[in-house]
Amino acid sequence: MKKPVRIVGAVIKGILLVVVGVLAVYNVYMLIARYAFHNDMPTFFGVSFAVVASGSMEPEIAVGDVIVTAAQEEYGVGDIVTYRDDAHGGHVTHRIIRIENGAIVTKGDANNAEDAPVQTDAIVGKVVAVWAGFGSVVTFFQSPLGLFIIIGAGVVIWLLTDLLTGAFRKRNEEEQHEKN
Repeated sequence: MKKPVRIVGAVIKGILLVVVGVLAVYNVYMLIARYAFHNDMPTFFGVSFAVVASGSMEPEIAVGDVIVTAAQEEYGVGDIVTYRDDAHGGHVTHRIIRIENGAIVTKGDANNAEDAPVQTDAIVGKVVAVWAGFGSVVTFFQSPLGLFIIIGAGVVIWLLTDLLTGAFRKRNEEEQHEKN
């Protein structure tokens, strides 16, 4: 009975360390990319995440959704892409409606007018996933309170694992003592 409890405790701690480590590396990378290199939408292995701030792509993509974009070799009509909009100092996620002379013309599904043409080097990537309504959760966990809760939860899980394995160990020792 001792070994399974220790194994479960070690596995939980190992998973916890991996998750915290990955989150730490990801957050440090994002901070450096944003503040040292002034990249508002950094990619991590060609993938980037963003919380949608406007309703220009409704009903397919709503305000507060999280979008996942991935860089592609080519983009085609109908693809929803995120691109850097230097004229307005941000990023836009709209659908490609046509490609002419190497420039890509996009339009938000809920908009009446098309956007100014953009060059392919301004495109961050194609939207490959939409997590509906998940933006408020992401925004919360990026706040100081959210980070504190994540760290606090990790500490609590670590301590509970120690307490539970210690309790099982003590119970096993008492059982062994009674048998002798």
